Amino acid sequence: MMNRIKEYSVGQLAQLSGVTVRTLHHYDAIGLLRPAHVAANGYRTYGRGELLRLQEILFYRAFGLSLQEIADVLDGEEDGLARLRTHRGQLALQVAEATALLDTLDRTIANLTKETVMSDTDLYTPFDAAKQTAYENWLLETYGDAMAAKIATTKAAVAQMPDGMAGAIKELRAIEAQFVTAFQDGAKAGDRALVPIFDAHRALMARFWGDACDADAYVGLAEMYLAHPDFVARYERLAPRFSQWLPKAMKAYASEITA
Repeated sequence: MMNRIKEYSVGQLAQLSGVTVRTLHHYDAIGLLRPAHVAANGYRTYGRGELLRLQEILFYRAFGLSLQEIADVLDGEEDGLARLRTHRGQLALQVAEATALLDTLDRTIANLTKETVMSDTDLYTPFDAAKQTAYENWLLETYGDAMAAKIATTKAAVAQMPDGMAGAIKELRAIEAQFVTAFQDGAKAGDRALVPIFDAHRALMARFWGDACDADAYVGLAEMYLAHPDFVARYERLAPRFSQWLPKAMKAYASEITA
């Protein structure tokens, strides 16, 4: 005997998901979540596909997207699995940032309860604007005075971007989210499926630097990710061993760059 596919009434789905019946009716009215079947008497039923779509809608609502933005995402070219993987990568980045904040909060609490000593500078570690200056000084110390001109070029290039540094960082985080997803899905350095992500990353670096990002420059960036403890710590918060995988994969990609 075949198992019958379970279906839910609008009331049952509301109880299961925690979404109100009124909201489900609204989603139906705007075309965001149609029921699987509507009987002549107006009785709505929802199947597994609709349950998964509703779950995805709730993910994106929690992420802060508007209903129109969610509709655009769901009706785009990416399939559901690809969307969820991208969404997971973005959440992983948020978790890493939240982890850094929690770490500072824990150390602050420990300091206030006399368990540890915390410097004034450490109070502002997660959101310290001076970190950029620290990175610049590290670059100068590591790569010499020739780096000063490159830093100046980078600042000028970022200033010309439509949304400045904030826009560049947002774009970078979206690309990094894809890297994290690929890594956690078991991608190996040199996998051809990674090429479009690395193309986007290298193109962003070129715009960010205001200069070409050739194979040598990209390898240099990979080496910096390996050498600077802040980068290592940040990438490890995204996923264990990711800080080693990313530079390795960058170098494998760079070895195939022809232009």
